[in-house]
Amino acid sequence: MRNNLRIYLAGVRTALASRMAYRGDYFLSILIMLLVEMAAPLITILIYGNGASFPGWSMYEALLIQGVFLLGKGIAYPFFFGIVWNTVERVRGGTFDLLMIKPKSALFMAIVTGFDAEDLGKLIGGATLFMLALRRLPPPGVGQWLQFLALFLITLLTLFAYGVTLAGIGIVWIGNIRVYDIFNSLTNFGLYPAAIFSKPVQTVITGIIPIAILGSVPATVLLGRPSPGTWRAVGVSFLFLAGSLSFWRAMLKKYTSAGG
Repeated sequence: MRNNLRIYLAGVRTALASRMAYRGDYFLSILIMLLVEMAAPLITILIYGNGASFPGWSMYEALLIQGVFLLGKGIAYPFFFGIVWNTVERVRGGTFDLLMIKPKSALFMAIVTGFDAEDLGKLIGGATLFMLALRRLPPPGVGQWLQFLALFLITLLTLFAYGVTLAGIGIVWIGNIRVYDIFNSLTNFGLYPAAIFSKPVQTVITGIIPIAILGSVPATVLLGRPSPGTWRAVGVSFLFLAGSLSFWRAMLKKYTSAGG
């Protein structure tokens, strides 16, 4: 475990050193990432500022859900979601073979070499929105915080499962970075309270495709009004994680290397 951590941290240091060679471009990229992530919260503020609202939810409750969602993405994207573009680019460029011959698993090495320093802007934006929204709401108790941390860990595991699935697709769907668009379109439902959607949609995003777990489910625990489908969402998330790892292994067997 310690050896794996040292390898991962070495990959992080290498990626940061590479980006810091062009500091101006790097910090501009972080700023752009931050501004892009603030688009959804800005729209929410404008909605409430014009007298509309999400039924049954105050503005800061809605922003807290978005803060949890963006915080999860802010951790996932720089630290392990880079496996998607890293796999796609390496398969397209013929360098994925280099990960296959390492003494560690190809999945682990794809994560290590896929650290994306630019996406730290997402983390800054998500953490800032989360803290600002939380300060405007009643403080959660210790029990609520413990439940939130447990559910947020499942949020990160679910995001990891999405990353592994999309990377697996990238092995056979060579060079198509559109998988990011698919992911973003699918998970945008996680930016909003699950309760505002119709019952069929709630069933899908809670009990079939793990989307509500990315924002609404952990946030509602902090608000003291847990989502009715919390346990179902947790179970589906674990099944999705197991399925994503099996899918990755199946796609890896289909990889024929740069030599065909």
